[in-house]
Amino acid sequence: MQNIDWEIIYSIVVYVLKNYPFKIILYSSISLVISFVISIMTTLLLRKYKLISREQKYYNWLVKLYIPLIFIVNIIFSIKIGLFWGVYEALKKDSYSVSEQVYYSGSQYIFKDEKSKAVFIADLKSIVSELSRNNKNIKVEIVDIAKIYETKYKLVNRPKNWLASLFADHYGDRIHTLVLYGILNSIPHVDISGNLSYNEFDQLSGKLLELNPENVEKSIIEKIQNLFLMILKSQFRLIIKGIFIIWGLLMLVPWLEFGIYKYMMRRNLKNQKINSEKQ
Repeated sequence: MQNIDWEIIYSIVVYVLKNYPFKIILYSSISLVISFVISIMTTLLLRKYKLISREQKYYNWLVKLYIPLIFIVNIIFSIKIGLFWGVYEALKKDSYSVSEQVYYSGSQYIFKDEKSKAVFIADLKSIVSELSRNNKNIKVEIVDIAKIYETKYKLVNRPKNWLASLFADHYGDRIHTLVLYGILNSIPHVDISGNLSYNEFDQLSGKLLELNPENVEKSIIEKIQNLFLMILKSQFRLIIKGIFIIWGLLMLVPWLEFGIYKYMMRRNLKNQKINSEKQ
């Protein structure tokens, strides 16, 4: 989750541009306005502290190019920030519907009716029994149960929404783990932390049939949504952080160059003074 998958990022950007163009335009426009304000303020600071004035004629003309370059850099980076900002806000808006599609496509409508619940519980029993290897008291990890469940059922129903399908494909094991935790911990006075035995699951299975499907499903969808938003926020922060670092380094160039210029001028004056004294 700490690495940026640029192929996926750009695919998502294209998806949002097609479906939410006005949101992209809005946030890009806001970023552009901010960039012009920053550019004007930076230019005024450079003039105030005479960072774009040089004694040498042609050098003096050359450093004046900092002014249009500052505007160009700020415009380019503001468009990038506005683009990713718009994508982030659009995906936040879509997060619940995406999570809902992921849940229903990957869960086989496990709580759709009494028959679906019975089939789901029977499938889980079979998986837990397989992992227990004939020892009903051996503890098995919920994550392992989720992985087997995902392998068997992840292709039964595919989300129609491209983004939901992408999310399900890349985080299927975590989603199924969330679903299992959510269902098991929906039982009153039950707290499954990480593993359980076949005997423990067998005791819980009867209580699972008594759960209210609507409340359980809403709770699980919200948990999937939280996972989606957490991944989205993590990726967005990494991208924006990288953009700001590069932008900050470019904006420091006039100041660094002026510092080098002042150092060289002092050094030349010192050398001239030493040479004059020698003469």
